[in-house]
Amino acid sequence: MNELSLEGMEGEPIPYLLHSDWMVTCILFLCILVVSIVFSKNKKHLYQGIKNFTQNRERNSMFDEITASDARHTVLLVFHACLMLAFCAYYYIVNSCPLLFEQFTHGLVLFFLVLAISFCTFLKWATYQVVNWVFFQKERNILWITAFVNLLCCLGIVLLPIVLLIVYFNVSAQIAYILMGSLLIFMKMALFWKCFSNFFEKIHGFLHLILYFCALEILPDLILWKGMELLNNNLILNF
Repeated sequence: MNELSLEGMEGEPIPYLLHSDWMVTCILFLCILVVSIVFSKNKKHLYQGIKNFTQNRERNSMFDEITASDARHTVLLVFHACLMLAFCAYYYIVNSCPLLFEQFTHGLVLFFLVLAISFCTFLKWATYQVVNWVFFQKERNILWITAFVNLLCCLGIVLLPIVLLIVYFNVSAQIAYILMGSLLIFMKMALFWKCFSNFFEKIHGFLHLILYFCALEILPDLILWKGMELLNNNLILNF
C-alpha cells in the first residue's frame, strides 16, 4: 500500500504588530501607571515646574521647598521620558530596519535603546553641570538644569498619548513621524528660548548662544542618532 504524503501550502509569517506585542503593552501600562501616580501625588509640583519654565527669576523658591517625594517623582518622570523617546526610536527601527529583528529580539533592541537614551540624557546633564559651573553663575546653572529636567518630564507626558495613538489606533508611519518630529522640534525651540533668556539676555551674545546650544544640545543627539544607525548597519552585515 502506497503511503500518501500530504503537503500543505507553506504559510506566511504573521507581520509584527506593536499592539500584539505583550512587552510593548506591559511597558505602556507601566508608563501610564507612573504618570497617574505622579499626577495624583505631586500635581502641584508639576504645575509649579511648568510655571517656573516661563519665568526667569534670580531666585527660584521651588528649590527651597523641594522634598524627597518631589525628587523621586522627578526621577520617575525623567526615566519615563527616556522610555518614550526609546519607544519612538524603536518604532522607527521596526518600520525602517526590519532585517535587524531577524538577528535580535524586539525586547533586546528596545532594552538597548532605553539604555542608550538614558545614558545620553545623563551625559547631557553632567556636561551641563560642568560647563555651566565653569562659565556661568551657580544660580543660572540651577535655573537651567531645572528647566531642562522639567521640559524633559513634560515631553514624556505629552509623548505618552501620541505613542498610545500610534500603537492602538493604526496610525500611518508618516503621520506618526510628523507627530513625534513636531513635538521634538518644539522641545528644542523651547530649550533654545530658555537658554537665551537665562544665559544670553543681550543680543551680542547670540553667537555664543548658538555655539553653546549646538555643542551641548544638538550635537549629542546627532551623534547618538548616527551612532545607532552605524551600529544597526554593522549588526545586520556581521550577524
